[in-house]
Amino acid sequence: MAMSICVGLHGVLVLHLALAALQWPYPIPCRIQDGNNPDLFIMTLGQVQTGLAQGTFYPSEDKVILNDGQVIEHYYRDRLGIRFYQPIDKRRFPLPPSGWCTWYYYYSRITAEEVKRNARWIAENLKDYGARIVQIDDGWQVPPRDWTDFNKERFPQGIAEVAQYIRSLGLIPGIWLAPHGQSNETFVMANKEVFLLRPDGTTASQTWEGRFLVDPTTSEAHAYLRGLFERLCQFGFDYFKIDGQPIVVNEYRTKTQFMKGPSGPGEELYRKTITTIRQAIGPDRYLLGCWGIPLEGIGLMDGSRTGGDIVLGWGGFKVALRAIMEYSYLHNVVWYCDPDVMVLRSPLTLEQARVWATVQGLTGQALMASDRLMDLGPERVELMRRVYPAVDIRPLDLFPNNREKRIWDLKVSHLGRKYDVVGLFNFDQSRSEQILLRWADLGLPSDVPIHVFDFWNAEYLGAWEAGIAVDVAPTSCRVLTLLVPDGKVQLISTSRHITQGWVDLKRIDYNDTTSTFTGTSSLIKGDPYQLRFVLPRGRNMAVRSVTAAGLPTRWENHQGWAAVVITSDKTADIDWKVEFMPSELYHYPPEAPSGLNVRPVGLDGVEVSWSEQYWLNAGYRVYLDDKPLVYAPRASLTIGQLDPNTTYNLSVETVSEDGSASGQRTRTTFRIASMISSRIRLSQLEGQRTGRPTRRVRTDMPLTIGQEVYTDALVIAPGSAMTYRLKGLFDRFVAKVAVAQGQDELATVQFRLLGDGRQIWQSEPIGPKDGIRQVEVGIKGIDQLTLEVAGSSGAGRAGRVTAAWLDAELLR
Repeated sequence: MAMSICVGLHGVLVLHLALAALQWPYPIPCRIQDGNNPDLFIMTLGQVQTGLAQGTFYPSEDKVILNDGQVIEHYYRDRLGIRFYQPIDKRRFPLPPSGWCTWYYYYSRITAEEVKRNARWIAENLKDYGARIVQIDDGWQVPPRDWTDFNKERFPQGIAEVAQYIRSLGLIPGIWLAPHGQSNETFVMANKEVFLLRPDGTTASQTWEGRFLVDPTTSEAHAYLRGLFERLCQFGFDYFKIDGQPIVVNEYRTKTQFMKGPSGPGEELYRKTITTIRQAIGPDRYLLGCWGIPLEGIGLMDGSRTGGDIVLGWGGFKVALRAIMEYSYLHNVVWYCDPDVMVLRSPLTLEQARVWATVQGLTGQALMASDRLMDLGPERVELMRRVYPAVDIRPLDLFPNNREKRIWDLKVSHLGRKYDVVGLFNFDQSRSEQILLRWADLGLPSDVPIHVFDFWNAEYLGAWEAGIAVDVAPTSCRVLTLLVPDGKVQLISTSRHITQGWVDLKRIDYNDTTSTFTGTSSLIKGDPYQLRFVLPRGRNMAVRSVTAAGLPTRWENHQGWAAVVITSDKTADIDWKVEFMPSELYHYPPEAPSGLNVRPVGLDGVEVSWSEQYWLNAGYRVYLDDKPLVYAPRASLTIGQLDPNTTYNLSVETVSEDGSASGQRTRTTFRIASMISSRIRLSQLEGQRTGRPTRRVRTDMPLTIGQEVYTDALVIAPGSAMTYRLKGLFDRFVAKVAVAQGQDELATVQFRLLGDGRQIWQSEPIGPKDGIRQVEVGIKGIDQLTLEVAGSSGAGRAGRVTAAWLDAELLR
């Protein structure tokens, strides 16, 4: 079955990847903490070497050796708390699963006919792109948790018949269950040795998992689990998603008094049940843990969900995003992470759907769609096709992330091509962002013109030194491919997959004497395949001819780049040849800009603007202290991470597509500290969250406390905090604190202020009935100010309250 998942997807290329995976575990480059840019999240694909690596991780030994020689033994087990650490076994599953799940459209109302409809659609529209698994979720069994039979109303011919139908399409049947639970009381009473029961015969464990829970200490229970999974294997299922696992672990920790056999630590008892399941399904069927993150299954499960259930809409995407950020360090190291499904349908806008597809494509985590696929419009289907299948991506960042990072850098090494696929994200729903992408932050040379290609928009953005400023609309993303120039024509991108060559490109050669590329690519039936070439800056060339095994071809020559399109009437490997010839380069001399203005943004940034040019230009090159900072496509730029007490020299020149500049620059100097107001609202600053998500209250989403309505507040969950960098610029902090009414009236919390890690103020316990309290605290010289909310020892559940800092201000 492992070969049917992998080799069948892309033929020889994936077979090569599967064979390469047999060599795992091997040392990999790593970071164990953020570098200079805390907004950066890094992954690798292929044998990547980068100067951003802080050391090397040796998975067989669970050891990190840092660049300075420091050795960290048992890195995952002790530093990251992964008690059962062992490297993922990639011999049978060299790639994460890619497919479709029924749950997030049909929920428990799935039917056999709807499964078949979606399976047929996948076979006709997505199978050649790498989607293979069709997983039936909750709803097939006798409700709610009876695994002894199937739901005859929804699956009148049984689930085995559906599994065989899926297999007949060349797809892989998968099934969901919560195997430790059971709701059939008649069955339980006839098999009392299998389940946890009280002395009077009633259940000892009634949870979401089921009304009854398997007793992990009896041979009868293990025989029951073995028989259940062997039967499902006989029905034809090769992919198993087992749900509610953290519940099971917790119950086994706390219900030992009801166990019939010798007990022990709950996690060890749990692992024995998973071992039984693993033995029943064998090594060639995929086992996925589910719900939360059952770390106790590491070494036994092939993959695991790493977060809660998503919901339809942007909030659901954020659930998946948090799972990716927090647990990416586990992916393709101990198992394949599953951040839950990818949903692309309305009410998500097309741009929001693109964000969801992009985070899946750039991380390589388990890729399962969950829409009614035949209802998706062509633009959303196109998004799916550009990210299927999940590929062999591994994090460089082997540590958890608590922030929503905006710059995701996938470093790729393939067939001698070394390039970066960079996702730039704006997760905010209300405001646009301008992101400064600096080559040095990515470990790329700053003094050469890096080629930039926009993948989703299929356009070349030029070649620029130092970096590029990129505008990103609310809840949207950009995907840029970056390629270091070699002075020749270069292939920068292909259209098949977001990784731009890894999935489709099998061979590529370039003859510099004849300016000719030859290669072999995997083409998909009816899918126009593009090869995008970039030209040396300052020289223009054009495609002279294209051949591709007699297939229809066309090409487009642009200034600085060219695109070749090949269309095949069947899914096959195609040899192609592209020949270039010299061409004229058009040049328009740029004029110098004028009208330079600077205003502060936060405490460490400025927004710079200048007059827009009337005459033709390709944008602007911005200098800080006479060093190239970034290329800006438009006449404004936001610069962050500056020292507010330093005086900077800023200058701007106009540039053309060939890299030539206006020569003259417009100039100014600035010092942020001298521009900052003596009184600013804390909501104007960006903070760093610790713990659970926070919520900003704005004019369009006010918060009512008593009779007062507040449009400027920060809601922090108990046990969480927000930290702000003040750079020692302020003398006093003033605010109000309160707990909103309407929730747990008995719960209380304490509000705390920390300055540079030291507590400088704390409230008494405050509850919903205690009204609003004033806060005024001296903060002179403090760099990091932390606003914290802690649950108190009072009655009630502090986690169910809305604790808010109101009208918080900083005074100089």
